[in-house]
Amino acid sequence: MSFVRKLVGRLAFGGASTVSRNVSIIGGTLSHSVSRSVRNHLSLQLQPGSQLQFVRYATKKAASSRTNDYNSKGKRLGLKKAEGSEVKTGQIIFRQRGTKWFPGENASIGRDHTVFALEPGFVRYYRDPFHPERKLIGVALYPDMRLPTSHWQPRLRRFGRLPISDPVEAEKERTRISRKEYYGWHKKDERMAKRMADRKKGATQPEQYE
Repeated sequence: MSFVRKLVGRLAFGGASTVSRNVSIIGGTLSHSVSRSVRNHLSLQLQPGSQLQFVRYATKKAASSRTNDYNSKGKRLGLKKAEGSEVKTGQIIFRQRGTKWFPGENASIGRDHTVFALEPGFVRYYRDPFHPERKLIGVALYPDMRLPTSHWQPRLRRFGRLPISDPVEAEKERTRISRKEYYGWHKKDERMAKRMADRKKGATQPEQYE
């Protein structure tokens, strides 16, 4: 077996001529499909009764192939917002295939692994000590804010509310209810009053049969 391996290696790297698809050597003689130099070389090396077979594997067709006719468009993957760039809610920060970058604070990931912003702020690329193998993308709420924040402190969140200095407007805002709640409560009270009136009316008047 070692002799056959040495012979195959010598043919592969020794610059011998091309061998046909199947070559069978029996009794020290070769078929005519092999070139003369290879036949002479193998006839001197092989013993009578030995058998050797070469297999030529399939290769890809180079010309006139349907697989080479199309050229798809690029997917525009990669970085969309650099470190420190200002982003708005929903803006794409990084497009990728697979989770090379994970969403961090104030960021989320889509179905196609696209990382986007959940809050308006400034982009930060960082690593978290609690996830040393992950590269994270987050959104800082202020330009001088660094990520990640302390693991034991609550995360900073922006609620989009401003303090009202006027006491009258503040009282209106405190007692304000939505239109849906307002009409829903009134309709509920009206239905309840009508139901009680119907019960009282049915208790005082006897039933009439036709």
